[in-house]
Amino acid sequence: MNEALTPEQSELVDKAASVARKCLEPRASGYDESASHPWESWHDLWEHGFLGAAVPQEYGGLGLDMLTYISVVEKLAAGCTNSTMTLHMHSVVQMFIDALMTEEQKAALYPDVIDEGRLFGSWGSEPDDRGGSVVRGTVLSRRDGEDAGYVVSGRKHFCTMAGAAFRYMVHCNVDGYDGPQGYQLVLIPKDTPGIQVTGGWNTLGMRATVSPGVSFEECLVSQDALLGRPGEALTVGVMEAFGLGYAAIYIGAAQRALDFTVDYLKTQRRGSETETLAYGSAVQNYVAEMTMALEGARQVLYQSAARWAGADPQGRAVLAARAKLPATQAALMVTSRCLETVGGRSAHRHFPLERLFRDVRTSTLMPPNVQRSIEIIGRTELGVADDVLDARYS
Repeated sequence: MNEALTPEQSELVDKAASVARKCLEPRASGYDESASHPWESWHDLWEHGFLGAAVPQEYGGLGLDMLTYISVVEKLAAGCTNSTMTLHMHSVVQMFIDALMTEEQKAALYPDVIDEGRLFGSWGSEPDDRGGSVVRGTVLSRRDGEDAGYVVSGRKHFCTMAGAAFRYMVHCNVDGYDGPQGYQLVLIPKDTPGIQVTGGWNTLGMRATVSPGVSFEECLVSQDALLGRPGEALTVGVMEAFGLGYAAIYIGAAQRALDFTVDYLKTQRRGSETETLAYGSAVQNYVAEMTMALEGARQVLYQSAARWAGADPQGRAVLAARAKLPATQAALMVTSRCLETVGGRSAHRHFPLERLFRDVRTSTLMPPNVQRSIEIIGRTELGVADDVLDARYS
């Protein structure tokens, strides 16, 4: 438990752990096998208030500070990495709405989440660009004439919750702008004409995030669909929250793998031996290494989250990289080592280890990846980074 939290915040984190255990985990393997949207788990997250984690309290949400938010995400991820990843994507969209949209826009959008339990997706990745690039090939163009508004055209891939989210926050570039100055976020309703799913989703892990490719062909949107002005989305310090939440998901998933392994070692014996597997010196060493790797990564995550509110966008990019790097390394090591420790039977799908391993291996590829995180941290520590956001987006 995060000792920096108040009793009320800790109670909410305990609630997240309970929802993960009772609601999310029992369905996780089924969603993984079918690679289908976790509708029932989303409903449970809504009923318990977690779809509103990043919605301000004045609009009926929880309005969580970053330290409480990542603590909640960490606990939920132990139950289902896929449901939690989609929740995190949705929550960052709510953060963008809060930072960039008018009070009138917020009053129109937040009831979709709070009253109706609808999710919002975030689609930034494109097939012709590497992850983390600020250059977007999807173009937002002004439309003149009687039906004045804007049209969106382009292609995306890794479109999480495609066909299920109620609105899609699409990362575009405004026609006529170059580079970051034209970066524009647009909320597009899922039933907008011109949206077409262009690929399937049959992946190693994170299968229930259902993230195929999508194309946009002259999708008409109104002025109210735009989040802020061109370029503004990169200046408000919300984009960096993606990486911080990813770190919490990795740690939560890896902790669940370790908890399962420890319980297995405490209860299983070989043949007629009277002592459990926990008495073996090799597995004791493994458990010690895994425990300390996760504890170290968790402390960096909590420190980054605690400093979040006082940091500018460049500072947040560094905090996210500092959290994501050890979380990635620890989660990859722990989930792999858990498989080794339990042995061959860990490959059976009635155990959660193989699914957690696949989900961690897949989700840790999300930007900023290990090398990009190292670059951001190293440049900052050496004082040679004029703009660390360039290191993240280039």
